[in-house]
Amino acid sequence: MTGLSRRGEAVATVALAAIAFIIVTGETLPIGLIAEMSDDLGVTESRVGLTVSAYALIAALSAIPLTRWSARFDRRHVLLASAAVFGVGHLLAAAAPDVLVLALGRGLAALGHGVYFAVAAPAAMRLARPEVRGRAGARVMVGGSVALVIGTPLATLLGQATNWRIAMLAVGVVAVGLGVLVAWLMPMLPGASVRGAGASVLSTVRLPGVLAIQGVVLFAVTGQFTLYTFIAPYVEQRFGVTGTGLSLLLLAYGAAAVVGSTLAGRVADVTPVPGVRAAAATYTVALAVLWIAGTVHAGVAGLPMVVLWGGAFSVLNVCVALAVLRRAPGPRAETANAFTGIVFQVGIVAGSALGAVANDAGLLAAVPLFTAAAGVLVLGITLLRGQAFAPAAVEPIEQLRPAGVGVDLPRV
Repeated sequence: MTGLSRRGEAVATVALAAIAFIIVTGETLPIGLIAEMSDDLGVTESRVGLTVSAYALIAALSAIPLTRWSARFDRRHVLLASAAVFGVGHLLAAAAPDVLVLALGRGLAALGHGVYFAVAAPAAMRLARPEVRGRAGARVMVGGSVALVIGTPLATLLGQATNWRIAMLAVGVVAVGLGVLVAWLMPMLPGASVRGAGASVLSTVRLPGVLAIQGVVLFAVTGQFTLYTFIAPYVEQRFGVTGTGLSLLLLAYGAAAVVGSTLAGRVADVTPVPGVRAAAATYTVALAVLWIAGTVHAGVAGLPMVVLWGGAFSVLNVCVALAVLRRAPGPRAETANAFTGIVFQVGIVAGSALGAVANDAGLLAAVPLFTAAAGVLVLGITLLRGQAFAPAAVEPIEQLRPAGVGVDLPRV
């Protein structure tokens, strides 16, 4: 059975990516406005910062239970509900008279976060033609990547030009509006017709190749955030890059990440196994060269490696995320995606903590070497278990393709 027209696929997946963009923008919004929020609410910056940590924890813990509970519902309704819950949470946060209500609003928003990212990419892939499913799923992930480059800075500028409450309000309104738009644009996507053991976490992680893929996610993300969390002090110490130079470097890093995420969809469709191995090798080599350049303070060699590292990680990140969806048939696709999100969050926490320990111990100069070591582990897994990243023998998403999806979307 054919999927949506090419125009239909593009419109639907861009709309899904737009929600991913606004969700990541909202998640990271307090980071740029933490001083303004703490002053307005009369609390320390640390207490406002805890609402960011609590958000990540709630999103991680709720992703699998809520994804499994909602498995029987039309995916349009689940996506709308996720966006609406996220948006309403930010509307509540925007009106918060104190930090407790702020935390409650952020916690409510987090309940929509995990479910959305578990459901959105599989939904995009169900809508797409078989030969471009990787690219369709990748578009959703690109939305999140672009948010870190564009969305968060724009929200920070809006909050600084007006106040942080206006920025929160804008995120909430846009999220709800986009959710309604997606529910209107998309055709019916019925939920799973089976429940219970078929979609259980245990049965999902036991699928061939899934644990190997999760190992790549864990090591890659842990290594990534060991350095990325402290990239600003590292490039200042090793290469003397600060101020405008740092902003330009991070902009180039972010642009490479967006390009890498976009490229990864094609790689996952055409050459998934060689592609993921090449990304792992590039990631590892770039960090090793960065460490060598840092030891001799050679910015001309080291700074381009920062950009290359950003692009390679994005290719790797999208390839492994799409590999999970290829290996998980039927209702397991969303459970597997939710589990991947949890592993990703664990990697962020572990990497940030490892980087902090190294920095406090005076080992900042060696942090790229630690990240390169994680890259070696990732490369080893991709070399030994490469078939985990190959397409499944039977295209799993076809099992969930609803009848009547071969129609075009309404014109807008």
